[in-house]
Amino acid sequence: NLAQQEAHEENMAIAKSRIQNLQFFNATSFVLAGMLTVGVVFWEVREEGIWGADFEWMRYQTLVTPAPYVHYIWYVIYLTQALYIYASIFRNKSTANANTHASINIDPSLPSPPTSPTYYAYNPLVGYNNFAILSDNTGGTFKDLMESAKHTVAFYYPFVGIATVGMVYSYDAGNIGTAFFWSLVSLILGYVIVKIQVGVMNRLYEDEDGSLASPPISPASAMSHGDNNTVESGMPDIPSPPSMDHPSHPLSHKSLSQYIYLRLPFELFAGYALTNVFLYFNVWLDQMDWITPQTLLIVGNASLVMMLVIGCVVMWRSGMLYGVGASLIWYFVGVAVELHTPSQPIYNEFTDEQITATQATAAVASTIFFIMFFIRMIKSIIKRNLFGCVGWKIRGAAADDDEEDEDDIAGVVEAGGAGGEIRTGYVQA
Repeated sequence: NLAQQEAHEENMAIAKSRIQNLQFFNATSFVLAGMLTVGVVFWEVREEGIWGADFEWMRYQTLVTPAPYVHYIWYVIYLTQALYIYASIFRNKSTANANTHASINIDPSLPSPPTSPTYYAYNPLVGYNNFAILSDNTGGTFKDLMESAKHTVAFYYPFVGIATVGMVYSYDAGNIGTAFFWSLVSLILGYVIVKIQVGVMNRLYEDEDGSLASPPISPASAMSHGDNNTVESGMPDIPSPPSMDHPSHPLSHKSLSQYIYLRLPFELFAGYALTNVFLYFNVWLDQMDWITPQTLLIVGNASLVMMLVIGCVVMWRSGMLYGVGASLIWYFVGVAVELHTPSQPIYNEFTDEQITATQATAAVASTIFFIMFFIRMIKSIIKRNLFGCVGWKIRGAAADDDEEDEDDIAGVVEAGGAGGEIRTGYVQA
């Protein structure tokens, strides 16, 4: 009736207003944080600061301080964040069924946010749509809104800018303890955002029109539903992998653009935040007069090893977090290059053997991590069957099948059983 229509339009206006306000807040925080960070690090707006004076920079140098060119990664980070802001606010993505995206993490009984035109804002990797929960006078509560919002990247993004500016300005002013604190905050924010996006990617399969598609039907499900596509052995026909032209393929234009626009900015940020945590911790210790060079040597090398271990675990367990890996490799190489011709303060504080040992640690760490990075990439290609060379990965119908090791390419096919259940990581052609 007319009253319901008016209430629906009012709710749509509330949802649209909330989303637009948050988009403006995210864009403003990006511009301010980008200008302040780049201005301090590269434009030397504070000539008396560490970033603007070579003498001050050498004064705070440690064994794990990378070469100055490493800081150019800030340009890359903010360039990719600019792509994120553009994609999540301005990039028009035509779709016939954006309501599916808009209902994620929202009570399905509530109206969906406005959908014409639709943007990456309604992609769950961004999550502006979660702010469409209704206000107090229209059925929702502020607590409901915050509960839904905290599972979105859009909610945390302004805090990323605050933490970055706090970290950069604290270090530039020589407040190393404060810089270390803000680097920890940056790392936590990067971890939370990457975890949200990994969770989304693990849950969702996107169809080419932007709506959510169901996972591939397993042979067990097909047999239990009477699928007629079976071979003589009674096993269902194994579907072929999608072609690279299909949007669901990880190397399709749709998947690559989604990764570059929405995921890469935060993977790069999280990886570089991890390196800054260890760097500022070493600088903080170096400023304590009672800490001996031998202790600094041990802590510096231990920091490199710990970053290597953390990076390997994250890359291997969490999938294709290539941005995190790229940041770590960039940092390891920077440390090795800097120690090849160290500055005078490093020569004065450490022996040639200690400098060479730390350089070797950084070089070995970069080599090991690069090899692991490459192996993980090959593993992902095989696991996701990107080129259709090992048969299409399927999911077992039973709930406990999810707990099995999907990395076992050989797999075990157990014929028979209830509904002809098949348990396998892969079915090879």
